[in-house]
Amino acid sequence: MAGSTYTSVSAETITHIKSLYHIYRHTADLDRKGLFFSQSCMQICRPTPSYAATTRGEIVQYLKDAQRGVVPVHNFSTASVDTSDPLVEDVGSEVSNATEKGRSVYTIRPLRASEHEFSTNAVTAPTGLTPDELESKAMKEGWVGMRVDLWDEGGAGEGILVKVQYWWRKEHVENGEEAEGDVDGYCWRHCLHDIMYLGPKDGTEGVENLEVLE
Repeated sequence: MAGSTYTSVSAETITHIKSLYHIYRHTADLDRKGLFFSQSCMQICRPTPSYAATTRGEIVQYLKDAQRGVVPVHNFSTASVDTSDPLVEDVGSEVSNATEKGRSVYTIRPLRASEHEFSTNAVTAPTGLTPDELESKAMKEGWVGMRVDLWDEGGAGEGILVKVQYWWRKEHVENGEEAEGDVDGYCWRHCLHDIMYLGPKDGTEGVENLEVLE
């Protein structure tokens, strides 16, 4: 179903979601950070399919685990994890030793039509949905997808690179669920984290010449 027609998204909505992501990224308190997720937010991880989730609570726990160095990345020593680095906390799965090697940065852009896909049955199985069912759900609920690449600046081979397709859904804000960026009782919340790549920097960071943000 890749490339199927999604509801047209306005430039204003794209700008708003980019702003929400920036606020989310710089929210230090992890429980507060979780308010940017839908209660039913899911996570799939193409490199490590077992690193999946079907609720906000599970993803927030991954964030907390990451602060303690419990992560599904084996290329880096957990002894060198900088748990205060935004890159560590951003997806709940990144390890970074970038404290002395450079700042943590990211790029963000809307997904292309060819990127409107959800991998394979093996990757999505932990969510209880097939890729086609996820795509149908995305179209029915008006999901908006953004590609985010995150990395640590520094020399070649230093730090990590994470590539994620984040999906947002517009929802009514429930009492006690308010977060910065909500408008008139409605909000855009993360509804799926699709981790595409999680590992050493491979030279592809920043190649699209997008604005590099902190």
